[in-house]
Formats: sequence, structure tokens, C-alpha cells
Amino acid sequence: MRLFVVDGAGDDWSELTDGGEPTIRLAASDLQRAQRGRARIQADHGDVEVILDVTVAVAPDFRSVRELAVVDDGTLRYAGTVDGLAGLIADIGVAGVADGVTLIAASPRVDLRELGRDVLQRLALRERKSA
Repeated sequence: MRLFVVDGAGDDWSELTDGGEPTIRLAASDLQRAQRGRARIQADHGDVEVILDVTVAVAPDFRSVRELAVVDDGTLRYAGTVDGLAGLIADIGVAGVADGVTLIAASPRVDLRELGRDVLQRLALRERKSA
């Protein structure tokens, strides 16, 4: 599973994992739309990996979690714990919804690189436990 983060307020994004295939970002408000979007993109573009945008607010930052409820940017939204976010990302991969995710901060106070590294550690632990 590939993991990207949005750098700053713009559309610049960078990868925290090592992926080699070309990518296309996808914004969808729910997992069903994301899965349909991935199928459409892959039918049109062939061998590309589809990366789903996810706007995140991670506890214990209550204000960010509360603010996420009013954000309507057309992306999938997640509010909760780092473990829960890792579980969501793992499920997105297992279900074939996307080949990776781009983390977008619901609040400018979130260090996405640190959050991304935490998520990657938890995903690695999940893989070891299931092996």
C-alpha cells in the first residue's frame, strides 16, 4: 500500500513509501465511489496505481476532529485514532478500493509526515501479525 502526504496548503504531494508505478490521485466522498472511480481510471489508463485522497483528523486533537465534520472537499474523511486510520488504509487495500492513499490534513496543526510514519509502522505490525 502506497502512502502519500499533501505538502502545505497546495496540491503538492510526496510519497512516504517506495512505489514505482505511475499514479493518479482520486477524490471520492465514500468507498463505493472510490472503487468505481478506480475501475474507471484503470480501464482508461491501464497500468496506473490509483491513490485515494483521505482528509484526516486524528485524536486527541478534538478541535481538528470537530472541524472535519464541516469540511466538504469531496474527499473521504476520517476522524479517530492512528490505529483506526491504519485499519482503514489496510481495508482500502484489501478491498481493492485503491492502491494507496494521500493523507490530507483537516487542520493545519497536523504533522502529516509524522502521522504517515506512525501509520506505516502500524501497517507493518499488522502485516507481521497476519503472516
